Amino acid sequence: MDINTITLETFITLNESEKVQCLKDIKHNFQFEKVIEILLELGLENLSGLVLSELAKVYNNWSQFEEAKRVLEMVSEEDRDAIWYYRNGFTHWRLSSDPNKDFETEANQALDLLENAIKNADSPTSPVIEWCIELVKVGSLKEVFEGKPTDYPLLQKYYFEDVNETNQEMKTAQNKKLYKNIKIEDVQNAEDSWDIIKPVYETVNIYNTYKDYLDSAKIFTLEQRYLLAIIWYFIEVNNGGHYQFFDNSTGIVWKDTLKGFELFGMKEHASNFKNLLAYFGGTISFVREERTELLTQMEEEYGDDFYQKLDEADDFVYDYDGNENELSFIKKNPEKFVFQRSSDKS
Repeated sequence: MDINTITLETFITLNESEKVQCLKDIKHNFQFEKVIEILLELGLENLSGLVLSELAKVYNNWSQFEEAKRVLEMVSEEDRDAIWYYRNGFTHWRLSSDPNKDFETEANQALDLLENAIKNADSPTSPVIEWCIELVKVGSLKEVFEGKPTDYPLLQKYYFEDVNETNQEMKTAQNKKLYKNIKIEDVQNAEDSWDIIKPVYETVNIYNTYKDYLDSAKIFTLEQRYLLAIIWYFIEVNNGGHYQFFDNSTGIVWKDTLKGFELFGMKEHASNFKNLLAYFGGTISFVREERTELLTQMEEEYGDDFYQKLDEADDFVYDYDGNENELSFIKKNPEKFVFQRSSDKS
């Protein structure tokens, strides 16, 4: 479906899943405005709860949180599922940083909604639960939640299970024989970076503070840490662009990504990334919440210019057909990428 050519007449003919997909396909500002115009002409009251919920997600993605809240409130009680509660919780979390709103009120409202999202999840393994916990871990909600966790028993249960599991995994990864040794010949014979990065990828913690990130990487070489950063960069950018890279937990590795590009001789990738970083003033926070706030501010301040700058950086990565890659450096410096289990060291 080409949403560049969609009209009110064609939208009306779509089934529910196609309407939802139409909203999911929005990636650029002019498309956003066009589809919103069509929906408003159609009348929001004529949309199903499923479509309204997806529309609210679009509003959230474009930092129009009051509109997202208004649309979510239009969803009937019987259509308010776990995802609806999560999206509403996300909306109130973003509203909590609005200087015109009361932080405590919005944060507690967000936590109430996330609690209900977990309550309405269809199974203990529902991804919605993971989304809720990740949101609480972001920063501002964490402080409010940890001040009175018993007010939110389901959040309390899954949040502290997650924290304990993360801590245990880090401890286990660093102290037990989880991985085979990676020898110089393994590095020399590697056909892909993934062949040698698993111990680093599954040990290094990018989900908490920058200090936690550095501490968890101490058992590896600097080159291994840089390689992990580059891998995370390409995973995120190829999936959702630089916006996703910065907005997600992976943004914590941005500095190591740049240093890795420079050290590994990936000059064109380094130049592209530096150019984008210059747009942010040459640096960006290691704190996920602060990165999210910066992205929101730049969206509001620069609008189309901001998205155009991101698109240019994204397109370079998507379209790059040169021969720069991390494997060239790895093969020339295999001793920097070996891995020996701690219990096997003399």
